[in-house]
Amino acid sequence: EERSPTEIVVRIRDGLRFHDGRKLSSADVRYTFEWILDPANRSPHRATYEKIHAIATPDSRTVVFHLSEPSAPFLTGLVRGIVPDGSRATGYSPPIGAGPYRVDDFQQDTAIRLSRYEGYYGGAPGIERVVVKFLPDSNVRFLELKKGSVNFVLNGVDPDLIPAALESGNLVMEEAPGSNASYLGFNLRDTVLSDRRVRRAIAHAIDREAIVRTLWKGHADLADSILAPAFWAHADGIPPVRHDPFAAMRLLDEAGYRDPDGDGPKSRFLLTYKTSQNELRRQIATVIQEQLRKVGIAVEVQSFEWGTFFSDIKKGNFQLYALTWVGILDPDIYHYAFHSGQFPPRGANRGGYRNLEVDSLVEEGRREPSREKREELYKKVQVLLARDLPVFPLWINRNILVKDRRLSGFVITPDEDYTSVKEMVILGEKGERK
Repeated sequence: EERSPTEIVVRIRDGLRFHDGRKLSSADVRYTFEWILDPANRSPHRATYEKIHAIATPDSRTVVFHLSEPSAPFLTGLVRGIVPDGSRATGYSPPIGAGPYRVDDFQQDTAIRLSRYEGYYGGAPGIERVVVKFLPDSNVRFLELKKGSVNFVLNGVDPDLIPAALESGNLVMEEAPGSNASYLGFNLRDTVLSDRRVRRAIAHAIDREAIVRTLWKGHADLADSILAPAFWAHADGIPPVRHDPFAAMRLLDEAGYRDPDGDGPKSRFLLTYKTSQNELRRQIATVIQEQLRKVGIAVEVQSFEWGTFFSDIKKGNFQLYALTWVGILDPDIYHYAFHSGQFPPRGANRGGYRNLEVDSLVEEGRREPSREKREELYKKVQVLLARDLPVFPLWINRNILVKDRRLSGFVITPDEDYTSVKEMVILGEKGERK
């Protein structure tokens, strides 16, 4: 219930219980959000709820969120798991929740073991036990699938391994549109990359179609925005940045970086490109390195383990890098990623982009309650970003599920939501539910 643009009332469903049997109350909701908002806890979700001014609990089933100003994405952000009042302080392990599965065991970086919660308000899930394994190596994931020790992998099998995974007939693949947007990031504080013509030249030099065809095996679609085309706020009609090496070279000449020796070995300048140690990401970096070499840009590819790589990106210690935005649920991502007040650690404007018009549009988009008006605002943002290229959107990855053919009921969503795991069942040889 929205009493006003800054007062949101949430009624708690009757009969909700935590896995230890306690009733879920407004005190638990308040505790969960106040814990996230406490700077001492360093929650990665704190920025999502920064507009919360106060939380009231007039009774055990009512929560009132008082906002410091209107926030259009606030309701989307309320989709959050609730923990019992005081549970963080007492250090419950394994954690206690109220979802369809309870946590039986949690081993850091190894596995989470879940069991069916019979008291779930929506009915007990179909599969009794679920083990979530942490397998960072794509080859290991592939082998575990082949052996049958893993039954279900979403977006975890490298495209070139999918045919081999399916050859036995025990596994099947399902494919659906995704929303994860891969992009090339630029450090706009860098002397060379601060020139928009250089960024556009780099974009023209990259043959995205070839990369999608050869490395992604067609399981991705070229992007013109970090929003997928099916997203309600996506701007249609943005002119694509086509692969055009000659245009790239002309722009580099205009920017003052002339090729010193034509087709010779000398380069116009040298850039570093940072990526993770994921094999597919390194292959993509190597291809882009070669494509940029052809227009006279030398690139040194540097790959790091994930923690080191991401730490460097957040610190601004890069020239070029490649990452993927995942789980985009609201166009407010543009505020977090491109507003000039959102440099790390506060936000994710890692390249140092500054545009007062973009700032104004994304601020208005946060406050505007009308979806139609927000759509127009964010379309203007996308047009400006397509012009300025603070990042170069590469492709939108399709969601690929490789699973045991007996598993049924999982629904692939664009944002990789796992909610429908509770609907999964194991079918017998004749299709009957086991």
